[in-house]
Order: sequence, then C-alpha cells, then structure tokens
Amino acid sequence: MTEKCEARKRFCLLFCAVLTAFLCWRWQRIFYLMCADYILSDMPAHVKLALGRNDYSLASWFVRLLWGLLGEARGQTALSLLLTANQLLGLVTLWLLLRRMFPRLAGEYAFLAVLLAHLCGPWIFPGQTGMYLGVYNGNVYHNMTLLFSRTPIPLVLLCFFRLWDDRRAALRLGDWLGLSVWLLLSTLFKPSFLGAFAPAVFAMLVWDFFKTRARGFKNELLIGLAFIPALLALVWSSSALFAEDFAGTSSGVALRSWTLAGLLAALVMYFRGLLLPIWSWSSQGVREKEQRGHLAILAGVLGVSILEALVLTETGFRANDGNFEWGSLSLYPTVFGAAITLLFLLLKGTDWKKSPERIRAVVGIVLLLGHLIVGVYCLSRPGHAGYDWFYF
Repeated sequence: MTEKCEARKRFCLLFCAVLTAFLCWRWQRIFYLMCADYILSDMPAHVKLALGRNDYSLASWFVRLLWGLLGEARGQTALSLLLTANQLLGLVTLWLLLRRMFPRLAGEYAFLAVLLAHLCGPWIFPGQTGMYLGVYNGNVYHNMTLLFSRTPIPLVLLCFFRLWDDRRAALRLGDWLGLSVWLLLSTLFKPSFLGAFAPAVFAMLVWDFFKTRARGFKNELLIGLAFIPALLALVWSSSALFAEDFAGTSSGVALRSWTLAGLLAALVMYFRGLLLPIWSWSSQGVREKEQRGHLAILAGVLGVSILEALVLTETGFRANDGNFEWGSLSLYPTVFGAAITLLFLLLKGTDWKKSPERIRAVVGIVLLLGHLIVGVYCLSRPGHAGYDWFYF
C-alpha cells in the first residue's frame, strides 16, 4: 500500500470515528427528549402501554425493566442510552452486510457508507416540504419499535443471501438458524419488515420451484420453514393489535382509495425519498452476477413494501398511523448503504478525463449531498425544543 493510500485510510478512519461519536451524541439527546415527551413522538405512548402490560412489542420488556429498576426519570435516560446503543449496533450489522455484498470496497469506506446512510433524508420538492414527521423519511427517530426492529434486518438479509446463493447445494445450518432467529427478533419488535419480506421470498421460491421443475424443492422448503417462527409471532402480534379491547377501539385492514392527484403526490414522495438508490441502481452496471442478484432481492422487497403501502391501509384507531410504510422505512438505511457503496465504487473507477464518466460521478455526488443536507437538518431540528441537555 502506498503512503498516499495509507494516509487516505487513516483520514477515513478518523472521520468515521468522529462522525460516529457525533451521531451517538445527537441520537442520545433526541431520544431523551422524546422519552421525556419534549418532542412529538410515539415513545410516551409505548411506555404507557408497556407499563400497563398492553403492548405487543419486545421493546415493552425493556421499558418495564428500566422503569422497575430506575424509576421514571432515570428510566427515560436509560431508555435513550439503550436506543443509542441499538443505533450503534445497527451501524455494525449494516457494515457486515455491505462487506458481504461488496467485498471490493475497503472496510473503512464501507463503514463510511453506513454512517452516511443513517444520515440521509428525502430531497425537497416544491409543494412537498415536510422533513421529519408525516413524510417518507429514513430519520424516523420518533418510532421506537421501528428503531429496534431494523437493527437485525441486515443480518436477516446476510443469512438469506447465503442460503439463496447455496440453494443448489447443501444449506449451512448456521445460516438457516441465523435467518430464523434474526427474522424472529425483528418481527417481535415490529412485524412490518416481515410483511414485505415474506411475500417477496415466497414469490422467489415459487419462481425457483417452477424454474428447476421441483429439483430444488428440498432446499426451497427448508428456506421457507425458517420463516415459521416469525410468522407465528406475526399472528400473535396481530391478534393483540386488532383485538377489540386494544387501545380502547378495534382496528382492521382495508383497501386504500386514491384520487389521481393523491396517488401522484405519493409517488413523488417515494421518488424524492429514494432519488440516490433509484439513480444508483438504474445507471450503474454491476459486473458480479451475485451482487446483481442481491441488489435485485433488496429492490424487490422494497418494492413489495411500497406497493403494500399504496394498496392497503388500516382502519380504526390505527387508521392514521401509516403502519404499512414501516416495512420500506425499516430498509431505508440498508437501501442507502448499498446505493452509497455503489457510488463509492463508481468514484473509485471513474476516469475524470472522460466527460460521460465525470458527469455520471458528479450527478451521484450531487444526489447524495441533497439527501445528506436534509438528513443533517432532521438530525438538528429536534434540539430546537430548548431542552438539549444530558439528564440522569
């Protein structure tokens, strides 16, 4: 390694360390303000449900444990620290996935892609200026169950990619158990990801069954069986959520109706929230067949989730919660991590003397900067409440 490359590596590592520390500092402060109900969020409602033993999420166990041991005031601080630690763990799990998907990119740059992915927000278009709540945005700090649920998702995808790649050979038990356990854990926190992942995988298994004329049935069946624990957890959580006595009113699922203007506005909302991934995946050629397959799976699960959000809605007390959005939002850091990694690989191979390559690289940089500018604003906005201090 040349001295220049070594210097770039050291600078990247230092920048990653500083940015990680800054993000953890901001996350803890935001989470505390939300736990203490200084910023609009659903955390106080989840805490109330958890303490009343009327919540379906695994996060409720953390709340009861912390409040029981520390009381309300210190429990709020402890929960904010736990959420921050969860975010930090999410950086690691996504880094592991990106290292598996893109081995050609150095580890330090893969971690930089992870950090930037956790900062990205939606581009701002005229007529659609919402940036924190009520908009398709990866900065969903206000939703505690989603934050916990999406940390294992990169590990779910990592194990599934390995099983899918090995479906013509012997499946590894560790990958099968990993898929089952991590998917169950994610579902116990919030089942939204499973609601998109399971239909997408089912379609893939059916397609592969007919493509191979049932020659791969054994492995396809084994992969499907790994979903059983999570599906049982989904049935259990749904029975709690849609019970008539949950939160005082009943709820259900119905088909969503749209006006043409409303549907166009929704499509624009998704478009501005995913500008970089759309551009990156559509304009950059991926040479490795395995990488193309993994990106296609990721895009397929994201597409299924967005389609569900466009077609389905909940009724009753959950009618305005937008819960079908959470499936794709749980994938937001993963989708952007892959898109930013592709951009880094593009920049690494760009010949800046050639105009087409230079333009393509500049477009990618501009799109990323637009996402980051909005994301940084979202990260700083909660501190405007005036209570930006560390309490214990």
